[in-house]
Amino acid sequence: MGKFNNEALVKEIKRRLSIINLVESYTSVKKTGKGYVGLCPFHDDSNPSMHVDEEKGLFHCFSCGAGGDIFGFYMRYNNLTFPEALSELAKKADVNIERQPESVPRRSQNSVLYKINAVAAKYYRHILQENSKGKRGRDYLERRGISSETAKEFIFGFAPEGWDNLVKYLTKNEVPLNIAEKVGLIVKRNNTEGYYDRFRNRLMFPICNVEGKVIGFGGRRVDEQDEPKYINSPESDIYHKRKSFYGINKSKDHIRRESRAILVEGYTDFLSLYSSGIRNVVATLGTSLTREHVSMLRRYTNNVVVLFDSDESGRKAAKKSLDVLLEEGLLPHVAPLPSGKDPDSYINEEGLDKFNELIENPISWVEFWFDMTGDYQKKGMITRKQMLEEIVELIEHVKDPVERSFWIKKAAERLSVPESEIYSLVKHRRSEKKAGGTKTQLKYPNTEKLLLTVLLKFPDLKSILAEEDWKGLISNTEIKSILEEIIVQGNYDPSSLLLRFDDKVAHEMISEALLSSPGIPDAETASKIVQDCVGKLKLSKLDEKLKVLRIEIDDAIKEKDIRLEKKLLKEFGDLTKQKQREEGRAL
Repeated sequence: MGKFNNEALVKEIKRRLSIINLVESYTSVKKTGKGYVGLCPFHDDSNPSMHVDEEKGLFHCFSCGAGGDIFGFYMRYNNLTFPEALSELAKKADVNIERQPESVPRRSQNSVLYKINAVAAKYYRHILQENSKGKRGRDYLERRGISSETAKEFIFGFAPEGWDNLVKYLTKNEVPLNIAEKVGLIVKRNNTEGYYDRFRNRLMFPICNVEGKVIGFGGRRVDEQDEPKYINSPESDIYHKRKSFYGINKSKDHIRRESRAILVEGYTDFLSLYSSGIRNVVATLGTSLTREHVSMLRRYTNNVVVLFDSDESGRKAAKKSLDVLLEEGLLPHVAPLPSGKDPDSYINEEGLDKFNELIENPISWVEFWFDMTGDYQKKGMITRKQMLEEIVELIEHVKDPVERSFWIKKAAERLSVPESEIYSLVKHRRSEKKAGGTKTQLKYPNTEKLLLTVLLKFPDLKSILAEEDWKGLISNTEIKSILEEIIVQGNYDPSSLLLRFDDKVAHEMISEALLSSPGIPDAETASKIVQDCVGKLKLSKLDEKLKVLRIEIDDAIKEKDIRLEKKLLKEFGDLTKQKQREEGRAL
């Protein structure tokens, strides 16, 4: 950690910032009893497994183990170091940080990548808005009816013609070119030294994460003869197409408020809807919808309306999206556009009211599927048997048994086949899938974890452990370090305790212990649990020593070392008596 003011600074930031408000920037949470629960953004979570306690200022996922305080959450989600997270959260809390002059916090690799993208975005924006080289970009925006306000909000830019405009700008601003290559802004020349610009003569769409940090770019041609139509940043440590939506930083709060997300194919569709006032919208980035995309959407809503172009490629993209959404437990709707229309042209020609009517009255995923495959069957592209197989595959993804029965009945009516036949096929597919899966085992807290949990909730009981050789009883190094802070240093305040550790494992253990519910009604019960844990740990250590002695005795017998054998047998006898005494105390 970098040397900032002191612990009081951290506590002041926590006092001003609500961990609930921060977490809600990334995923929806619901009040349950004294705390909140929500879908964990750190793994593919389908059932809410992350718990947040506003009073304690902690979060913990009881599925993947992620946990900690507001700093831990922000660091983990944005891949930041502690000084970087402290600096950014201090700005959000309007707290001034006075760094000690001798200490300059080291930037993480990802922080450097974000910074370079921000520098490039600033350069492209300047060219578009203030430079004569950006006229082609400005003309394109005017032709498409995209306002200057929208262009500013989404920090549009323009990459001018020429091979090394950005290279020269980065060099002038002392940006390491080898690092700029890592985010795909420039490309290394094959036969000579140096780099050239990846984006040339293109309108630039910065792609941002949920925090609003630029993670990549999409470059759209402004001259129709240029190929390809779009050039996108390659994957990097901060940019993954499978996990990224265009516009999610602007639309996430609208999606949560509307309790619905409109899913479109690309930048221009997104911008057309957003600039028309329809702001609960997201766009995929040149890739099909993935499980990671759905996992992100589910943090904000379970209600998704798929809105893709009405041409063949658009229908196929919609079908692929339905597969993934159903597989991930959502029941999507589709807003089918008339033939030959995309969202932009439909709004311009039919008007916003007509478009809103389309969005407000979408058809179910199964109706869309039947309309699409019905056309295919009429054209002789698929058979009725293939239609049956495909609908069974889709219905099999529906997890809720009541919903599944409803769609089985609908499918039977549309295909004019017995309901029992479809039910049987779905049941067969589900049983096959279940048989091929692996069983997951519930994780129960071991004795050392239980001991930590009790002491964090009843710190006065540390005196029981202080009388024992507790360090020799604890095997887990993280738990041992945390217990030392509690027992030796007398530090059991959650905020102070978390500051003592840099590693995620310790943060996860502390948050799990503080947010778990072992059902301990009072200090007397807790005291008995601590004594019981100490007894079990002592017996466990004695068992380990006895196992080692058995091996050493066998070796002594084989070597015919009678003196050593007698010595080891005496030790074995003494340890056995000690174990019997400990077992007697435990009764």
